[in-house]
Amino acid sequence: MDAPPSNNACAAGAYAFGNFRLDVAARVLWRNGFGAVPLPSRAFDSLVYLVEHRDRLVSKNELIDAVWSDVVVTDDSLIHAISVLRRALGDDPNEPLYVRTVPRRGYRFIAPVGESTHAAPAPDPTGGTALNSAAARRPRSRHEGSVIFTRGRAVVGIAAIIAIVGAALAVTPRTHRVRAGAEAAATATHRAVRLFQPPPDGAVIVSGGVLSPDGDSLTFVARDNSSGETALWLRALHSSELRRLERTEGASKPFWSPDSGRLGFVRNGELTTVQLRDGALRTVAAVGMSFAGATWAPDGTILFADWAKGLYSVRVSGSEPTLVAALDQAARDIALSWPQFLPDGRHFLYQVVSLDPSRTGAYVGDLDTHHSARILDTESPAMFAPPRHLLHVQHDMLVAEELDSRTWRLTGRATVLARGVSPPSLADGNVVSAAADLIAYRGGVRQQQFAWVDRAGEVLATLPMPAVMFNPRVSPDGSHLLATGSVTTNPGLWLASLSRSEYERIETDAIAPLWSPDGARIAFTARGGLDLLIRSSSGAGPRRLISGGVVKILNDWSPSGDHIVYSQRDDLTQLDLWGIGVEDGVTFPILRTLYNELQARISPDGRWLAYAADDSGALEVYVQRYPELGERYKVSIGGGGQPQWRRDQSELYYIAPDRALVAVSFTEHKEHPFAPPRRLFWARIAGGPDDARDYYAAAPDGGRFLLDRAFDGGDNSSITVVVNWPAETEASAPRTPQYVE
Repeated sequence: MDAPPSNNACAAGAYAFGNFRLDVAARVLWRNGFGAVPLPSRAFDSLVYLVEHRDRLVSKNELIDAVWSDVVVTDDSLIHAISVLRRALGDDPNEPLYVRTVPRRGYRFIAPVGESTHAAPAPDPTGGTALNSAAARRPRSRHEGSVIFTRGRAVVGIAAIIAIVGAALAVTPRTHRVRAGAEAAATATHRAVRLFQPPPDGAVIVSGGVLSPDGDSLTFVARDNSSGETALWLRALHSSELRRLERTEGASKPFWSPDSGRLGFVRNGELTTVQLRDGALRTVAAVGMSFAGATWAPDGTILFADWAKGLYSVRVSGSEPTLVAALDQAARDIALSWPQFLPDGRHFLYQVVSLDPSRTGAYVGDLDTHHSARILDTESPAMFAPPRHLLHVQHDMLVAEELDSRTWRLTGRATVLARGVSPPSLADGNVVSAAADLIAYRGGVRQQQFAWVDRAGEVLATLPMPAVMFNPRVSPDGSHLLATGSVTTNPGLWLASLSRSEYERIETDAIAPLWSPDGARIAFTARGGLDLLIRSSSGAGPRRLISGGVVKILNDWSPSGDHIVYSQRDDLTQLDLWGIGVEDGVTFPILRTLYNELQARISPDGRWLAYAADDSGALEVYVQRYPELGERYKVSIGGGGQPQWRRDQSELYYIAPDRALVAVSFTEHKEHPFAPPRRLFWARIAGGPDDARDYYAAAPDGGRFLLDRAFDGGDNSSITVVVNWPAETEASAPRTPQYVE
């Protein structure tokens, strides 16, 4: 193995590639026309090593040994360093110009490199780029003036004061005022300063960051890598304190009280608040499984979205939810989401997703008059940034649109704040947040793909789907795939031929598809899950089996073909299992308790029912005789969900809390028919075992699995907080859109 480079490597000169010069002796990366590009020490060392060994592939282990020779780290540290490096270079991991990833092997520097002894380039004094110009698509460094929140070292700054802030962070006492240092740096340089919140030790961030109204705190959802359990975490921006909030297990989609003293969140279909001072919890209301964000007014009103029904208001002290704005199904609207009170506490923003493009966009509503109007035709939800901007993601750009607070109309002035930003997503609770002079967002455009893997988790093939898809269901003969698009960006039901890579959208309003046992028919729900329809898989139009009532989550079609199993919520008994006759539409209860029962799958011979339930305090997989429901067997150990049968019934699969795919052997005639579970591989699926939708599908013979995987070409789980983001915009000509970097 080659020895690691010393800090004095290439002391006689520098390397030049693309628009960059790498001065190894001075430990500075320069970008032509923009000056120094700050890089953390490990990311800088990684770049030097890759450039110096550009003639070959550098393995992960070799790079870790070279750059982290003084500490013991995991692959996550390397992935994060490469991600930071890519963002600094403006390099797309899918179409790289500089650093190419060789899956499961390592990295290679691919740009032509020359040696240079030229002086460092001077920064471009003009800076900005218009939003709608071609130049707006050229990313500048997103790390100028950046500081890592915790775990060590500062990023090299654009002025001496940032270096001072960085030195303080390297030995951060618990009383150090991190945000105050960043504010001082921003003031001294008249530039925005970026701070990065990495994941907590032993966990991964699975949501966006939500800033408190007073700008002092950041909250987010993180998943423990060992237990798979999610919880809320709180970061104090004026100190080094990062803590997990007790009793928030399973929480998602957090939002703040106006006084920044409490947090609201949803779990198990209940809207709950937690007092930060003493950890006291309060259940506010049952909000169901279609919760799509909430906001809190100074008078104690909480406005929340049920994407399948509309917007509701409820008192934080407890009251029955009151409908504020109903989903207009006649206008082909399919979702309302992301409400946010504006400063007066009476007007609010929200998002409409519609099959009619002229209706999709950001709206301003009025609690008093119930009048609403569209103000922005964007597919991305818009968030208010005080005192006068709307934030939204356009492609991968975070854009600020100026808003007239008297008329609630846009002025036409726009600013590009960042590139490579993940758009808000209901599926993972990702948000863009703003408070005071701060904004928070997640970098990296998170992507999903369907991939076939073998029983060891090795990728056999990926499916080039035409859009992001969910709920994969493989046909009984293994020849076709059903999947649904996102209800907020690409709604509809898609049918794909697995042998010819052909795709067809067969329904425009559909979720949760099922194949009939013979593959001749397809069941799905529409209108946000209120209607259950059946259609021919060969093209005949759908027949509505049942309409209205409550949201129905389809689980399985019985092997006999005579009924469908689905889940629905009851205010008393939570999620229950129900059946419905395929021919007559008659419904009947299957399993109702005071706890949640969901994700049911009937065995191929029709005599066993596998499902997930949480009566033990955690979601576990159980199996009972069907339909008589006799003795209950607990199949999972330490939690699990999303059970599926192998066609020959010799195995039952499920997803563990840490997202490992687990197999359980089944022998019907034994006294204990289920063997101990055995882990097959870590699935790297896009969600967790407790989600309503499916993240995998087992091939009929159990020899391979189709996974709904998340990938981003690196560790993009950190949250970026930008301090004083309006500074450069206000300093420059206000009517010209500018990059703020």
